Amino acid sequence: MRTVHVEDGVAAPLEMLPILAPDRMAELLAGELTGLGFVRAGATCTRTEPDGIEVAIDLERAMVAVTLGAGAELAESVELSAQIAVEAVTSAEARLREDALRQLDDQVDARVVVLQREVTARLETKLAGLQRELDGAVGRATIAALTERAAQLGRIEASHLDEAGNLTIRVRL
Repeated sequence: MRTVHVEDGVAAPLEMLPILAPDRMAELLAGELTGLGFVRAGATCTRTEPDGIEVAIDLERAMVAVTLGAGAELAESVELSAQIAVEAVTSAEARLREDALRQLDDQVDARVVVLQREVTARLETKLAGLQRELDGAVGRATIAALTERAAQLGRIEASHLDEAGNLTIRVRL
C-alpha cells in the first residue's frame, strides 16, 4: 500500500488598472473579494472551494494562484513465478523480487500520471467560472476606484453604468 499525492496549480495576473495608488487599489479589491467569501490575511486573500481548490490572491502584486491537490491510497500487486533449479533459488528469488519491485513502481507511476491528469482536468474546469467571478470583482473595484478618483477631481454630478459595463461619470470641476 502506497500513499501518493499530486498537485497542480496556475498563477496569473489580475488586470487591475492603476487608477489610484497601489495600496488603495489593493484595499478596494480586498473589499470585493471578502464579499465573495475570501478571507484576508495581510496582503493575501484566500478561499478554499468545496471541491478542495485553493484560491490565493496577492493583493500587492495583483496575482491569483489556484491550486488543487489530491491523494490516493494505491494497493498494487504483482505476481511473478519462475522455474528454477534448487541451487539457484537464492539468486532467482532476488531477481524476482527486483523485477516485482520494478513492476510495482511502474504500476504506481502509471496510476500517479492518471491521478495528475484528473487533478489538472478538475482545475481547468473550475478556472472558467472562477475567472468570471474574479473579473467581476476586479470590475467592481475598478468602478469604485474611478468613482473615488472622480470625486478627487471635483463634485460628481452624475454617474451611469450601462448594461455593457461602461461607466460614465460627470464631474464639475
